[in-house]
Amino acid sequence: MALTARRTGKAMSEHARDRLQSLRAYPTLDTWMNPLTRGLARHFANQDWLKTQEQLDFTYRMSDCEFGGVNCVRYETEKTRETDRIIFYVHGGGGVSGSPRVNASMILPACQLTGLEAIGPDYTLVPEARFPTQIEEIDRAYKALIAKRPEARIVLFGDSMGGGFALAAVMKWRDEGAKLPDGLVLASPAIDGEGASDTQTTVDGHDPFMRSHGGRHCRRLFGFYAPDENLKDPRISPIYGDFRGLPPMLVHVGTREILLGDSARLSEAARRAGVQSTLRVFDGMFHLFHMHWDLPEAKAAQQDIADFIHAF
Repeated sequence: MALTARRTGKAMSEHARDRLQSLRAYPTLDTWMNPLTRGLARHFANQDWLKTQEQLDFTYRMSDCEFGGVNCVRYETEKTRETDRIIFYVHGGGGVSGSPRVNASMILPACQLTGLEAIGPDYTLVPEARFPTQIEEIDRAYKALIAKRPEARIVLFGDSMGGGFALAAVMKWRDEGAKLPDGLVLASPAIDGEGASDTQTTVDGHDPFMRSHGGRHCRRLFGFYAPDENLKDPRISPIYGDFRGLPPMLVHVGTREILLGDSARLSEAARRAGVQSTLRVFDGMFHLFHMHWDLPEAKAAQQDIADFIHAF
């Protein structure tokens, strides 16, 4: 299978440049690790993500549901229709913050553009639970969903740390012989606890939202999630896993992101394993720009995701 890699090639919009200047840095890892400041760090991060929902210019609804004993959120928009397709969404937030509701501006545009509903598991955050709890909860929710809707065609969508969880989960399902999603969408996935990609250093400081400090950030974050574990374990860092037999995947990343190199390595590893892989690199864009629906770059990225999903 071929790797399709495309750089958007368009100049960063003035609106996106202005937004970049206004972004405040994600709370430092020390604030997440300190129990005295963790609550405040979550509050600030969650408020920033919730604020992006004000940019959504369509009607939507979120409702609570449960699959496999895991609390979940069902997403619907004014375009949602009855269909045999569904999106299973795993939210990001470094494993330490966010929720299906807080991160909704990532998935709701995809629902609007495809007319599909989505289900997002509300997995337990770190450090309230550690590896492998998050993967186990995602696993239970997904398997309960396919048991309830066995004929459904499912696209798995994960962003940032949620993208890493999603990729680790699909490798687990492949190994078990479980029903796999029909497609996999990964937006700026965090997949390497070793922080080994060169862009951890070469573009560090260009994205105000996420800093690397020479790869130390990834090692500390993944170590917080999976203490005393080998960070090259594919269940933790799926970039080191076996990609054979995985579903077609679409990978998005921006050129300002320290995770740019990880996305390139991921797409190449998938290609070498015979997996259909499409890599989209967005010039000048920052981590999870997809959530900023009022940006033309976000609309283009979300439309690209919708086009990928429409293929199934």
